[in-house]
Amino acid sequence: MSATTQVTGFPQYAGTRYRVSFGGLLKSEWIKFWSVRSIVVTMVVSAVAIVGLGVLLSWATASTLSDPELGPQMAAQGIDSTAASLQGAQMATLIVAAVGVIVIAGEFSTGMIRTTFVTAPGRLGVYAAKVVVLAVSVAVLSAAAVLVAFLAGQAILDGEGVGASLGDEGVLRALAGNVVMLVGVALAGLAVGAVLRNSAAAICTVLAAVFVVPLLLMAVPESWGGDTFRRYWFSNTVLNSTAVLEQPTYLDVVPGLVAFAAWVAVLLGLGALSLKKRDV
Repeated sequence: MSATTQVTGFPQYAGTRYRVSFGGLLKSEWIKFWSVRSIVVTMVVSAVAIVGLGVLLSWATASTLSDPELGPQMAAQGIDSTAASLQGAQMATLIVAAVGVIVIAGEFSTGMIRTTFVTAPGRLGVYAAKVVVLAVSVAVLSAAAVLVAFLAGQAILDGEGVGASLGDEGVLRALAGNVVMLVGVALAGLAVGAVLRNSAAAICTVLAAVFVVPLLLMAVPESWGGDTFRRYWFSNTVLNSTAVLEQPTYLDVVPGLVAFAAWVAVLLGLGALSLKKRDV
């Protein structure tokens, strides 16, 4: 007689399988992004810097123009009133770069990245979701701040008769160029953070690339290709896209944006490769 008895009459249950969708990853990354206090504070500070510095420098420009001695000299050199009100965006690149780094390097420092990758072992889906959330967040906030800075700055400069309007040639391009610059630098911070996995090291690397290296390249003689290096260096490629008055020493608007996009794409690719190939 067999000792094995088959039990029948009971329903058979199979384990439920859940698949992590990209929409779910986006929702998760969005919640994480706006629930980290340091990120929220830093994003607010970036908007304040764009508006505050833009207003301050517009006021300083208007004060100089009203001076009977310095005013004519400045007017003779040509005034890009749009650039004067958007100088805060240049400084804000420091801040959004740090945001990009914190988004991913912060998870490595706390160890939370392990939980994230257990949920989505493919890793690249998480990375792509972080890219989308960061890009959208920085684009929306910076676009609003840039617009406010421009309108407030031009209201001040109008008192000296040099204010610009949104309908003037090159103004909308300059506003959009500043937003593109901020988004690109933030994504570069994310990519470098994914490679280095250390917040301090990644932030220092990005800031050096944006502010220090361009100054060092000024010392490279043209016989060594200094002019080419300066034109195609990461942060220099969009200089003519962020101002109404273009400088002939840098790339034109379209080639500059293409070169800038190529820089960001390569950096993001290196970040993706690092996440895919290296252990957590």
